[in-house]
Amino acid sequence: MNGSQVYAADVRLPGMLHASIFQTPVFGGFSDKTLSDRIHNAGARVVISDILHERGQALATELGRDAHYIPMDMCDAKAVQTGVDAAAHHWGGLDGLVNNAAITNSGGKDMHEISMDTWDQVMAVNVRGPWLATNAAQPHLATSGSGRVVNVASDTALWGAPRLMAYVASKGAVMSMTRAMARELGPQGITVNAIAPGLTLVEATAYVPEARHQYYQQGRAISRAQVPDDVTATVLFLLSQSSGYVTGQVLPVNGGFVMH
Repeated sequence: MNGSQVYAADVRLPGMLHASIFQTPVFGGFSDKTLSDRIHNAGARVVISDILHERGQALATELGRDAHYIPMDMCDAKAVQTGVDAAAHHWGGLDGLVNNAAITNSGGKDMHEISMDTWDQVMAVNVRGPWLATNAAQPHLATSGSGRVVNVASDTALWGAPRLMAYVASKGAVMSMTRAMARELGPQGITVNAIAPGLTLVEATAYVPEARHQYYQQGRAISRAQVPDDVTATVLFLLSQSSGYVTGQVLPVNGGFVMH
């Protein structure tokens, strides 16, 4: 699945940007309905885009009159450019980008069991996709004067989760890319940060063995299960005016499972 979902939002909360936010997550993760609800409830107008057209349109319809749907495939460079430009045009600008489009496709496999095609597909969606989206968004973010980019990585790349090699490698690349992007885009007034969520109770992690859930729960400083709101609140902070002097950082959001 080359999934992507986009939100363009005009946010009007104290400490938040008066902003159009473009987001590329996948359905089933923490950030499809949960984050769109959080942005929408903050008084935002939302543009949603995904390769899963029926689900994307249904979510936009559920959110109501301040939501709009645009189809987009993160593996198609032209589609990414067109989608970002359409989102910016829809609200008259773009102030933030959340890069969260991702696939796993290698869970439960030893590294020698992963095919080259699988490896390339994971890298195309998880690494090339955010790079393409950020390139497409950069002129709009620079024009805003206070652009924000939030890349969604994973704490698996901080502790070296086994039997997940392609995904872990891709999220490590996202962390490194975040720092390089922050250096390049800082002079244009654009901040770039990443969050590294832990194992979160969502549809996309339903396949994860119970032993891995227990491993996380026993290792957290905050021992309860991680839920989507734990992550979305941090994303909203990094999109806000309050984070204006924070850039190039990777923030683990995992209840203290990994302290970075």
